[in-house]
Amino acid sequence: MKAVYDLPEQHANVLSLLVARISPTAHGWALTGSAGLRLQGVDLSVHDLDLQTDAKTIYLLEKDLAEFIKVPVHVWETEHTRSYHGQAEIHGLQVELLGDVRHRGADGAWGAPLDIRSVLVWVEWHGLEVPVLSLAHEALAYEKMERKQKAELIRAVIRKEIYD
Repeated sequence: MKAVYDLPEQHANVLSLLVARISPTAHGWALTGSAGLRLQGVDLSVHDLDLQTDAKTIYLLEKDLAEFIKVPVHVWETEHTRSYHGQAEIHGLQVELLGDVRHRGADGAWGAPLDIRSVLVWVEWHGLEVPVLSLAHEALAYEKMERKQKAELIRAVIRKEIYD
């Protein structure tokens, strides 16, 4: 699919650098969060870039971005989400690294980590192929994080695509 909306210039420059430096096909990562949603047609402000992958690959990303790392990869947990997390700053822009994201179920147990390949969508953007997580998956993830307003915004775009 072609990108629906573009990213702010700083974000576009950093995403281009990331795709060139760390091949998403070779390393298995996807753009998620507001930037991934925006490329797929959700009209949101974009503040940072979020890359999601698995537990093994997050350490490869950390190594490949070593000179930009501000927060080393570590286990990160909130009430609703558990993952590996690291943070980089590239040309003044925050880049979040997420690995093996799990959501807490209604029974309190952590779900299995996501196999991002199962929900991957490729977006053509500025002559590059950028992997993003599907809108359907993102809507479910935001619901699991109890961010219902953002989930509904995503679902509105899905409904529009279906009926247009």
